Amino acid sequence: MMKLYARAGAGSAAIEALLAEAGVPFEMVEVKKPAPESFLKINPLGQVPALQLEDGAIMTESAAMMIYLADLYGFAPKPESPRRPRFLKWLLFMATALYMSDLRMYYPERYSTDVSHAPGIKTKAIADMDREFEILSNGLGEEPFFLGEDFSAADIYAPMLVSWAADVPAVFAKHPNLKTHYDRVAARPRIAEVWKRNGMP
Repeated sequence: MMKLYARAGAGSAAIEALLAEAGVPFEMVEVKKPAPESFLKINPLGQVPALQLEDGAIMTESAAMMIYLADLYGFAPKPESPRRPRFLKWLLFMATALYMSDLRMYYPERYSTDVSHAPGIKTKAIADMDREFEILSNGLGEEPFFLGEDFSAADIYAPMLVSWAADVPAVFAKHPNLKTHYDRVAARPRIAEVWKRNGMP
């Protein structure tokens, strides 16, 4: 059985949701903040999520876990599928752009050795997120999911990141299709339960 090291409201929510939607049994271990010394042996950065696989191997980085689990449980196009590039494009855009902007917004002091820079870092992160949400919205368009009619791991990852916005109602007002998408994903009972546990709106 896999073991997910998680914290409510953290990036582990998407991994938890994917496993729940797949109906895969797993053990969840709550990691307090700051991470205890014992967890640093699992992930030296002290970050969640971390995923212990059935063979004991440890995965870190939520995007890597999403791709691995999506391939394993049918939430991603096959490598030879013409839709595979689009899947990877959007999931990794979310991970490398939106996720990073979220972190700069919430933890601006981590991004400079001078604490006086923190307000500017936060302001720039919010501006970056505004542009990134626009790109995400345009990418989704009027389709039900990021791969058209087909639900994928990208559709689990996106709502988690949207829920971290500085002003979620404002994002939804500006991009109604992201609101529709969020609600469509949240209508899946297993995912809804995970979102609730993680304090997502």
